[in-house]
Amino acid sequence: MEAKEVGIKVKKLMKENNYTEKALAEKMGITSKTLARKLAGKQEFYASEIISITKIFELDIKKCVEIFFENNKK
Repeated sequence: MEAKEVGIKVKKLMKENNYTEKALAEKMGITSKTLARKLAGKQEFYASEIISITKIFELDIKKCVEIFFENNKK
């Protein structure tokens, strides 16, 4: 999956859970600037960051795979 697609999916999770970029960045332990680059698809998310996002949004493993790893149809 392309970095931009992952960013779109994370933005959707943020919107659904009323998270700001600043709040998510703090929870993930990265800067807001770094998160903004990742959300824009200019920098890829590390696997450890996807795991962190999964925990922050309390996604079970099935939902995590569905969102980030399966080739979803649009």
